[in-house]
Amino acid sequence: MTKHGQRKQLKRIVAPPIFPIPRKIIGKFVIKPTPGPHPRSRSIPLGIIVRDVLKYARTLKEVKHILNKGAIKIDGRTIRNYRFPVGMMDIIEIPKLDERYRVIPYARSFILHKINKEEAKYKIVRVKTKRLASKGKFQIGLEDGRSFLLDIEKDGDLIGKIRVGDSLMITVPKQSIVKHFPLQENMYAMITAGHHMGRHGKIIKIHKIFGPKASTVHIVTTKEEEIVTALDYVLVIGEEGPSISLPEQFINETRDR
Repeated sequence: MTKHGQRKQLKRIVAPPIFPIPRKIIGKFVIKPTPGPHPRSRSIPLGIIVRDVLKYARTLKEVKHILNKGAIKIDGRTIRNYRFPVGMMDIIEIPKLDERYRVIPYARSFILHKINKEEAKYKIVRVKTKRLASKGKFQIGLEDGRSFLLDIEKDGDLIGKIRVGDSLMITVPKQSIVKHFPLQENMYAMITAGHHMGRHGKIIKIHKIFGPKASTVHIVTTKEEEIVTALDYVLVIGEEGPSISLPEQFINETRDR
């Protein structure tokens, strides 16, 4: 009989580019993420973050020992699965060390930005779907797999404002909506994929065309540089400026891309 189902192995040479691992030097295989809130191409397994990024473990056995003790939280939830996919804007918390990190896109990869306790209470997520549900409610689907049911009578104003492509600031782990950032001109946005991944600035123009990735957005960075990127790659993170703290290399970026 032939073998059916998913492969349990993932070779380093074909791992997604955002994995912060050497490709040909150490071993042949790498941790494969399980299905979860983020797709494989847009996430990093928690085991790789603990072992290769934070370097709190030397081997996978040590990673499992750390996670089994409940030492790591993602968005306020204790995660014990070393293959759990950690994606953009997720909050990584290590209570025993009093450390908190936000996963930020930068230079075609993800980096961990250290944040304080207050900022770790919320995250910004892009609205992916909006549809009418039963019993007079609307379902709002977010990019990290979450969804909200909003009542038309109670939340009618908010429902009318939310569009696909907008961003919501939500609390974690309670998942209540704090702010709504519409995808429109003069809002502050970050590019989450493509050649300009990690760049950010004010939206000056949105050009919508029918077709996959045909619509474009013009963004002016803090260095007065105008960037054109796909509409699908834009995440609104504030109004006049970013509503989250950003790493120093974002603010004082000098290297050419």
